[in-house]
Amino acid sequence: MELPAFQYYAPKSPDEVVALLTEHAGDVDIVAGGTDLLPNYKNRLNNKGHVISLAAVTGLTERSTTRLGALTRLVEIEQDEALAGSLPALVEAAAAISSPPLRNHGTVGGNIMLDTRCYFFNQSLLWRKSKHYCLKADGDNCLVVPSSVDKCYATYSGELAAPLIAFGAELELLGPDGLRTVSLEEFFTDDGIVRFGEKSDAEFLVGVRIPEEAQGLKSAYAKLRIRDSIDFPSLGICVAYRLGEDGTLADLRVGTTALRSRPERHDSVTDIFIGQTPSPELAAAIGEVIRKDVAAYRNVPLDPKYRKKMAAVFVRRCLARLDAVWTE
Repeated sequence: MELPAFQYYAPKSPDEVVALLTEHAGDVDIVAGGTDLLPNYKNRLNNKGHVISLAAVTGLTERSTTRLGALTRLVEIEQDEALAGSLPALVEAAAAISSPPLRNHGTVGGNIMLDTRCYFFNQSLLWRKSKHYCLKADGDNCLVVPSSVDKCYATYSGELAAPLIAFGAELELLGPDGLRTVSLEEFFTDDGIVRFGEKSDAEFLVGVRIPEEAQGLKSAYAKLRIRDSIDFPSLGICVAYRLGEDGTLADLRVGTTALRSRPERHDSVTDIFIGQTPSPELAAAIGEVIRKDVAAYRNVPLDPKYRKKMAAVFVRRCLARLDAVWTE
């Protein structure tokens, strides 16, 4: 399949990117590694007339345990020993993305800003025409929930969001009014089309800030998928915690992705376990409250009920990998 025609821009500074976004607002996309955007363009999925490449933009490749530039390659995270020692779930999530060739091209910013996915959306133009178009591309209603004419139920599938949201990460957005930060947890909306409630059309992601306190957490990531490579997640989950001096839970966080149109952090149900002593029974209890708390849309290869059950299983597995106290 061929790419559609578009005007291509290769700015060299962040300010040039903002100027181009302002000039072409409503008809412009940003491309980093291109591993998701370009296949979508070949399928004529909401392609735009202008595409801005970030490849030559300066200042977007910084990498440390407290900040990741938007153009940091996924393979760089996968191979970073400092990140593996301080933020292991982030490295595990990066290593689980797609395949080695695509991790060489894919970026932190591209994975976070990933477009939502759906059975009815991520298909060829011919397939979609035969089925009738959906709300997200050329249609009038959502084919996942046919009664919905104003909300898209496509699923967000960015893997890095699960650990980053558990770590309490913030996004750096640059726009006409300068640089600002927004919590990753507040950035997304639960709508497959209106994905970013905290972003203007003229802003773009330049970096991710990770609180230093995240380095004191034990963390692990697990991904559910049909194949061990290539596939997007049908569930991604990060468990992160810290024990106090008395051996009880002082901090507990669970982040999930690939279940709804936004990644989520589940503090409302995990905070009740603070102060309790790790045990197999407690691990099972944490998994069960997560299973009950998550919702799974029916638009990826695996059944929603199965994905909810696997959320509980993955919680237990992540905890068991991190410390034997959860299994003894």
